[in-house]
Amino acid sequence: MTMYDGVQPDGKPRPEREGPTPDPLVFHGFVGGVVEQLEKTTEADPVAILVTTMAAGGAMIGRKPHVRIGDDRHPALLWPLIYGNTSTGRKGSSRSTSMRVIRSADAIFATQNIVGGLSSGEGLLEELRDPDDEDDTGSADRPRPDDKRRLVIESEYAVTMARSKREGNSLAGMLRQAWDGDHLSVMNRSKLKATDPHVAIVAHITPREFRAKLQDSEMAGGTYNRFMPFYSHRNLMLPYPMGADEEAVEEYGAALLKKIESARQLGQIQFSTAANKLYVEELYEALTDDSQAGPVAEFTARAASYCQRLAMLYALLDGRHQIEEDDLRAGHALVLYSQASARHLLVGSGTGDIRLDKLIQAVRDAGPDGLTKTQMTRLFGNHVKAAEKDELVTKLLTMPGYAMTQRPTQGAAAKVLTFSEPAK
Repeated sequence: MTMYDGVQPDGKPRPEREGPTPDPLVFHGFVGGVVEQLEKTTEADPVAILVTTMAAGGAMIGRKPHVRIGDDRHPALLWPLIYGNTSTGRKGSSRSTSMRVIRSADAIFATQNIVGGLSSGEGLLEELRDPDDEDDTGSADRPRPDDKRRLVIESEYAVTMARSKREGNSLAGMLRQAWDGDHLSVMNRSKLKATDPHVAIVAHITPREFRAKLQDSEMAGGTYNRFMPFYSHRNLMLPYPMGADEEAVEEYGAALLKKIESARQLGQIQFSTAANKLYVEELYEALTDDSQAGPVAEFTARAASYCQRLAMLYALLDGRHQIEEDDLRAGHALVLYSQASARHLLVGSGTGDIRLDKLIQAVRDAGPDGLTKTQMTRLFGNHVKAAEKDELVTKLLTMPGYAMTQRPTQGAAAKVLTFSEPAK
């Protein structure tokens, strides 16, 4: 029996799950074992607790441990994009459960190094900036200037997506640099830079918000393939969830801190002979398959590098200094779940065409008044040419329930796109 079987520990049916389900292999090692204990006391999705804890653990470890992929240095960073419906996703519950363990492990990190409110590239740079004064030693609510570890938790990532679209906003480019572990700076403020940043991001969003605010140019631009999407859904029905026992949380936190402190001084993490053989002979070709095209392929384009990052995280958070075969299999299983989540997010409840899904949502939101040409122009801005908009409208009008009608105005009648539920 697994955590996603059809019955709860009390014998009652689990909530119906509309999206993908992860392979039990993802609950590997120390963190996986902790999640298996915690999930009994919360309605949160175990996989959301897992990836939040792994992201936090990687942030706490810092930038020294890394894997080499060619000439690229990959630190222990994971950026989960946890999505689920407002009513059933239990995204906040997964954060709360994970953060209890993190606070127990390192209360100072939880107070000083966990932040939120991404708004601009300059804002992120300001948070991580190098000290102006060498005597600056930080404060009670802010880490030392040489501590560039941050866990950014964005519980309303739709707001961040909207901010990043503003003209002149450098957030998307800065995020790409942060994921790569590059030094951060902006040309118009030469004295402001951040050396050796180490930033993990946990983002929460609903599927509807993500589809409505995403532009296809953003997906192709490479910002979102730094994130790993994970479907989250309530896993238990608990009228009065009690949360984990405090003594157990303290035990998990203390054990986690020991593993993190052991990992922090390491450098390049090597693969065991068996793990290397598995990656070369079984996983690499599938992870780097470029025969697929479209938004889902673009969203998951960093599957190979993420598989290695995840394998490293599994090993380090289990107190080991070498990646073993089981770490790699667990990392691969989590990559497969992320790929399934990407398909569900972009295709499962939509058409697979980001722009068409965005138009569909806008027409539905417009209600009986319909969506005007002007509103459609505002919806896409200058990112979509007139001919492409016409093609989207043509596709929309072939779908049941959608029509082009006329709305009376003081002048000539305006053409609007409308939706009505098809007769059953």
